[in-house]
Amino acid sequence: MTQSILQRLCNTPPPECVLVAGASGGIGQAICLHLVEQFPSITLIRLARNTSKLLPLTVPTQDIMFDITDAVSVCDALELLPGNVNIDWIFIATGWLHSDILYPEKTWRNLEADHLLHAFTVNAIGPTLLVKQLLAKINPSHLTTIGILSARVGSISDNQIGGWHSYRASKAALNMLIKNFAIELKRMKRPTIVVGLQPGTTDTPLSEPFKHHVSPNYLQTPEFTASHLIDVMQHLTLEDSGQLFDYTGVCFAP
Repeated sequence: MTQSILQRLCNTPPPECVLVAGASGGIGQAICLHLVEQFPSITLIRLARNTSKLLPLTVPTQDIMFDITDAVSVCDALELLPGNVNIDWIFIATGWLHSDILYPEKTWRNLEADHLLHAFTVNAIGPTLLVKQLLAKINPSHLTTIGILSARVGSISDNQIGGWHSYRASKAALNMLIKNFAIELKRMKRPTIVVGLQPGTTDTPLSEPFKHHVSPNYLQTPEFTASHLIDVMQHLTLEDSGQLFDYTGVCFAP
């Protein structure tokens, strides 16, 4: 069995500045709240589609409106950050599984171009372009850890039951892009860690239509998920870059 990185001795200093993209979502909001509780002197940069939904906090925040599906919006949002800024951690907590009219496909017969395109835009293209813009903006000599919400169902080797075509494929694409970022950054000798984070089945609007299939023992609160993902981020090293970790700190195959 793969060992959890949480069993390592953690020597990571507490983060002073953290950026959370998707900060008004279930997991993103919980991450912000837990960061403030755990690191009360922190500064937060919060990116959200609707900043009016962001909760007031007891720490300094910079709240920026952005749309993960719009490359121009992503670029404009990051223009509001100072150049060469030191950011210790970056959480990208965006993601899309379903809407009122589009549900995960159970069979290839349900495949539609607009469903595939939207899934790839939100789950792979948007986070990738956000990372691209962030890498151009942040201090390249400062150690930065980037955690992007991925999914175990995006693991090709782990897929035994099929279905959920758009979601699986878009997360698999994201996982490959994470790996590519890590390889290039290592070649550049840039101290940046990029990993995928699997949050587990969390009680949020994303999982709402499907949680009746999940045992209550396995349905996590956003607070539980946030605390565990923060713990994983604290234990990451440069050698971990490009890999995928679940909320318990166990690495899983792409």
